[in-house]
Amino acid sequence: MSKNAKIAVIVSVLAVIVLIVVLSSTIFSVRNVNLIWYNTHTGILANLTNETALKTSGAESKSVFILDKEKITENLEKEYPYLRVINLEVVWPNNLNLHVIQRQEVYALPISNGRFAITDEYFKVLDIVNTFNSTNTNAILINTDAFINTDAQIADTLDIFGDAVYLNVYNAFLQLSRTLADMRAIVASCELTETTLTIHTHFDSIIELDKPFANTSAKMRLAIKTFDLLTTEDYKDSTIQVFVNNDNELEARYFKEQ
Repeated sequence: MSKNAKIAVIVSVLAVIVLIVVLSSTIFSVRNVNLIWYNTHTGILANLTNETALKTSGAESKSVFILDKEKITENLEKEYPYLRVINLEVVWPNNLNLHVIQRQEVYALPISNGRFAITDEYFKVLDIVNTFNSTNTNAILINTDAFINTDAQIADTLDIFGDAVYLNVYNAFLQLSRTLADMRAIVASCELTETTLTIHTHFDSIIELDKPFANTSAKMRLAIKTFDLLTTEDYKDSTIQVFVNNDNELEARYFKEQ
């Protein structure tokens, strides 16, 4: 072995030793977690502290060089279903910032035995209840004859038909600077087929989106704007249909049952 080769081997060995020392050093072991909230947290999350999050995350005393961020997120969100971890940020040498929000109850879906899963907009199961009645202040019912998942558990994410459509309906309200409370106040339940999304409102009226898998957000925004122009009397026994007309433009049509 040449002299240069021996030097290279020695340098490599030393580098490995240094790496092991650095990785095992307590200086770089996670000591603190700082929760950074992007909305107001209530319920059980109101009692979630930095110290509790540190222990639940599984990151405590782990080297910042080998953190499994996906596992940390999984640990926290499984223990606290209403918690959503947006981002994990290492603050040198041994701190971890968790950017988080509290998930909101957006939809309710039948799962089995008369039970309902209460989910956020991404269909993460936040709660399971034995009975459900949609009001203008709680989750929005998704009507379906098929049980979504008979084995669904809290903290699972449901795989449902048209999940992207429902997400875009939710996003349409946000895009118009409307809140989830506004959405709940209008929408009572939804039914989705390949050709139509039917939305039943709390005002004895119906909103229909034609071909809902295309341009969902734009169609829903137009539906909301049209709905906002109506009066209480207009709502009763009425339908708003949103579709693409012959000029390839979005159009909203309003009519009342005779």
